[in-house]
Amino acid sequence: MLKSTIFGIDLAKNIIQVCEISKHGELVSNKAVSRQKLKEILAKAKPAVVAIEGCGSSHYWGRYAENFDHDVRIISPKKVKGFLQGHKTDANDALAIANASLQIGLKSSKPKSEQQQTIQTLETSRVYLSRSITSLSNHLRAMLYEYGIVSARGVKALTTVVQDTLNDVDSIPECLRSTVNQLWLTYLHLKQELAQLIKTKNALIRQLQPCKKLMDLEGVAEVCAGMLYSSIGDGKQFKNGREASAFIGLTPKQHSSGGKVFMTGIDRAGGIKELRSALYQGALSYICRLPEDPQTAKQAWLIRLVHRAGLKRTCIALANKTVRTAWAMLRYEKKYEQQPLLAI
Repeated sequence: MLKSTIFGIDLAKNIIQVCEISKHGELVSNKAVSRQKLKEILAKAKPAVVAIEGCGSSHYWGRYAENFDHDVRIISPKKVKGFLQGHKTDANDALAIANASLQIGLKSSKPKSEQQQTIQTLETSRVYLSRSITSLSNHLRAMLYEYGIVSARGVKALTTVVQDTLNDVDSIPECLRSTVNQLWLTYLHLKQELAQLIKTKNALIRQLQPCKKLMDLEGVAEVCAGMLYSSIGDGKQFKNGREASAFIGLTPKQHSSGGKVFMTGIDRAGGIKELRSALYQGALSYICRLPEDPQTAKQAWLIRLVHRAGLKRTCIALANKTVRTAWAMLRYEKKYEQQPLLAI
């Protein structure tokens, strides 16, 4: 017998499949409802387990369900796939989500707060604009190269080449001049939008108290602080710092059999790649500026580790320790305090 009712929800834009399992483990209903009807169901139902497959709007619906004291569990689609029986239908998907939420030891996540989701949205938008700028600049270089106009690396060189091309009447066919000019104006506009977005994002991060505390860590500035807070939140969904670090993908992979344990490198395919990369860059920047005479215990540890394991492994070790420390700071609402180097 279950402790509470289970709602397995297969989200979509307009028509949402809801599977309800009673406390006795019986299938009560499995039907498609509208968005408004789902809101009514969640508002009228007694506190229950609401299982949602991780997808677009899952955090929105998770926060809405939490307003009515429901236990929300957002489950990875990869984990739900193992419980799917029969054909790929909305009804079977909703039932698989409900069954997955009942499994002991299956990892699920909690909905992000609106602040966390805002920071995440700004970060993904920053990445999108940055990639669009790079793509457009490469397109301009390739277009001009087809007419024998070569541009050196860098924004300054591209600016000079495009302006010279637009001023030279014989450089490119006249029918292409307006196209190049329009693409160049779009490029400049995207750069302005990117600068404004970064300014807005950094201002928001500096206003949030958890992010301000995280920026006291070594190699952590606005980018890493915002991504750490949006990923870890208050830290309550992780039992310890190692779980948080494993979630991001900074712990070694483990393979054990017959009592023998083998540890390999970190899993580069899993975790949060963008955050892992940002933490690595921040750690590299900090380690490269270490003083010859360490002032703190962590600086002395890093210097010894660089000599023993090399620069890259030391960066990974510092990133791993940064995530574990950040989890403790967010979970217990404490400030970061550096340990002084004890005199020998």
